[in-house]
Amino acid sequence: MNANIKEIGHVSFKLKNKDAFTDWYQNTLGLKVGFILQKNPGEDYIIYYNLNRGQFIEIFPETSFLTWADYDGNNQEEKYSYQYAVLGTGEGKRMIDPENNKWIVNEGEKYISKVVYHVKNLERSIHFYTDIYELDVARIDDTTAHVIVNEYQVIELQEYDYPENNCTNNKGQCHYALIVNDIVKFAEDMVNKGIQLYHGPKLMNKPYTGPYVLEKHSENTYNFYMQDPDDNEIEVMCYSEDSFQVKYAIQ
Repeated sequence: MNANIKEIGHVSFKLKNKDAFTDWYQNTLGLKVGFILQKNPGEDYIIYYNLNRGQFIEIFPETSFLTWADYDGNNQEEKYSYQYAVLGTGEGKRMIDPENNKWIVNEGEKYISKVVYHVKNLERSIHFYTDIYELDVARIDDTTAHVIVNEYQVIELQEYDYPENNCTNNKGQCHYALIVNDIVKFAEDMVNKGIQLYHGPKLMNKPYTGPYVLEKHSENTYNFYMQDPDDNEIEVMCYSEDSFQVKYAIQ
């Protein structure tokens, strides 16, 4: 285990149909909004739905300054690497939100217990999580492995030759957030292992060209972005004493 890695703090999605999406997440799943960020008055930039254990579902609605030209609001996971997230543990119910994002939702406490990805080369992905992230991986069978994030969260890797180029531009899921204790140390470790870091999502084309420097993000958190071998976006985050994720969390 990597003692610097704490947990998966949120999973993140684009959003085309705000009204239907809001109704489903609030009235069907029963989630409450933790906090909302706005860049222009009346335009929600990021919406954070509360889960338990201080975790969130992070939503990016389409706005006048943030448009999803390549995403039509109908996420088709079978074409891409990301498949679904699991909330809680038990014999869960499969559910689909208004933009075709798939979930397994268990009764009781709602927290992120699993995220599932199709990967084109399982051995390559196992190498990433064991050698780069230094996490333990449990091999389930010839095509499936579980990355052990902590005692209650795993990342499931399923070897499957998905047909499309896996780019966050044209799918609903954006990234998951990996929460670390010391982000400067984690950034140094990643760079020393040959990983390119970015100031934001890769599509913004803002790579770090020097050492990582602490700088608070819009939620008063520290972060950088990187990608796994299948080009899945990973946001690495570290909370500050005044992070919104801490202030508005349900423990």
